[in-house]
Amino acid sequence: MIQNLRARAVLYADVWRAKFGQAKEVLALGVRGASRAVQLPVEGKAFFMDSVRFFMHNPTSLKNEILSGVSISLMQVPESVAFAFVANISPVKGMFSTFFIGLVGGFITTMPGMVSGIAGGMVAIQKDLTSDSGPLGDMCMVDRVEWLYATTLICGIIQVLIGVFGIAKFLKLVPHAVMVGFMNGLAIVIFRAQLTAFQTDKDGSQQQQQQQTVNGNVCPLPDYEPPKDQRWLRLNEGQTWQVLAIVFISMAIMILQTKIKRRLRIWKLSISANIIPSSLTAMIVCTLITKLIYEKAAGKPIRSIGDRATFPGNVPMGHIPDVPWSEGRFWGIIMEKAVLLAVVGLVETAMTWRLCQKIIGENIPSHYCNADFLGQGFGNILSSFFTSVGGSVMVGQTTVNLLNGSRSRLSTFVASFLILLYVAVAGKVIEMIPVAALTGILFVVVVKTFEWRTLVYILRWSIPLTDIITIVLVTVLAVVTDLAIAVLIGIAWSAVSVAWKMASDTRVDEVKKLDVQGVSVVKISGPLFFGSAADVSMFFNDTERFHQSVIVLDMSDASVYDSSGVEILKRLVAEVCSNSDSKEQKVVIKGLDEKSAVLVTKSLKLANAASTSESAMETPNDMHSTDIEISANELLLEEQHEKADIRSIVDDAHKHH
Repeated sequence: MIQNLRARAVLYADVWRAKFGQAKEVLALGVRGASRAVQLPVEGKAFFMDSVRFFMHNPTSLKNEILSGVSISLMQVPESVAFAFVANISPVKGMFSTFFIGLVGGFITTMPGMVSGIAGGMVAIQKDLTSDSGPLGDMCMVDRVEWLYATTLICGIIQVLIGVFGIAKFLKLVPHAVMVGFMNGLAIVIFRAQLTAFQTDKDGSQQQQQQQTVNGNVCPLPDYEPPKDQRWLRLNEGQTWQVLAIVFISMAIMILQTKIKRRLRIWKLSISANIIPSSLTAMIVCTLITKLIYEKAAGKPIRSIGDRATFPGNVPMGHIPDVPWSEGRFWGIIMEKAVLLAVVGLVETAMTWRLCQKIIGENIPSHYCNADFLGQGFGNILSSFFTSVGGSVMVGQTTVNLLNGSRSRLSTFVASFLILLYVAVAGKVIEMIPVAALTGILFVVVVKTFEWRTLVYILRWSIPLTDIITIVLVTVLAVVTDLAIAVLIGIAWSAVSVAWKMASDTRVDEVKKLDVQGVSVVKISGPLFFGSAADVSMFFNDTERFHQSVIVLDMSDASVYDSSGVEILKRLVAEVCSNSDSKEQKVVIKGLDEKSAVLVTKSLKLANAASTSESAMETPNDMHSTDIEISANELLLEEQHEKADIRSIVDDAHKHH
């Protein structure tokens, strides 16, 4: 009795020592992350001085970084404006969001050249808070935008916590099929949001901003309000063909300019066709066509950015989101959207991280990605206090930046400050850009985002059926619900698929040819976990297998993965011993690998009733295996002691009561 109690105490001590060790590791990780955040100013100063010395000795790299930053900033303008329209916010807020998230994210990131800004994946969720059909449809537009700022703040806090506690390592659990479905769903969501370019006001004139009335109260005028009372353009209307022409011209420039390889030579000056981004070229050409041909020559203007929002030409002021922080409804809506935004931002970061590694040809440890999540989090927090909606990594701009040769943070700093300069100086020019030009630009983004090769894979059945289902499921859910829910359900489905496949790989066979009398050998192959436990248990329903003095469970080709696998072994041992005619019958679990042996011996009943021995059996991995021998008599005594302990605990409780 005393021996069993001592063994039990040792077992509990080992288990709790392991638990405290894990808790200590998590706490230490959090402390290291917090200390790094405190050291950021010092590290930033040291980095700045090192960068100055480097660029003083490498003027060519300085030139490449600055020119790449200029190119990236010009690429960010149309997408920032277009994504702002998708989120139903002012284009000015879209530009400021790109400035703040790009500046902070570019400073803290460990992947030089990674560009951040207002992103399509996040605005696809943010638009739910500002739309009339969303959960805040009964509120004024000004109040909806305030709630959006608060959501961005909470999202940033969540991302900072993820970066501090190193949760980024779990992103490697996102399967490739889920990534593909995410990209396809994102492309469809962006495409659907651009169809508003083919709408016009029902009365045929440009809509004037009117006072909004909600629940009998007159709302203050917002700085931007999505157009209402819209109808689809008809084919017999001239404006339809005007819009289509601008869209097609914009798309053609985006596609064809990048294919021009010849250079224009003027004296000794050689000019590339891609000296400015194709998206900027498309905006310039389409704006000239709209102003010179549509308005001046034909007198038939089409909708421009200035018709939907204005650029005041000033910088944002500090602002605390004006929301009811103490209301339960507020937290019920905000927390859901904030978590979804954080998940989408992290998924986009993980995808871009992998892409960057491929482009630069370096294998950077995945835990470095935690710094990028910190940068995103702090950038979103800062954005929320300056009437902006934050963002995440921009895949297209990051790719172009790295292909331009950028390998430092300077290019992202240059791009961010130029964005701020454009808002302050070039606001009136941006107002002249036709909305149809932005639609054409984003249509090309959609074409490049969608994974078209997956259609070929699906039609040819060249990938597993489970991957096909995952891609289709995530794509459809991204369109019907939102991107974050689609990703989470896709991960869950992939996990179930893997578990099902692993369960089908588990086999239980009785070894027929054995010359030793009174010994029965059963070989278990494959993973033993919750998915395969039922099938293994069914094999032992035949009690005739148990009428042997020694039962050997050969697990040299099996592994125990979870408590379900341990529980099925416990039940098998109990079943064998309960059907035994002799209390001296033994069960030998042979060939356990190290991790499986730890799980099995942590089980109280098996640990106390078993005698373990390590045998230097030669395994494929040349590792030691563990054999566990359990007798029916010892198991029976252990059960009696356990019942006696339970009775004593109950009696003590009654006495105290």
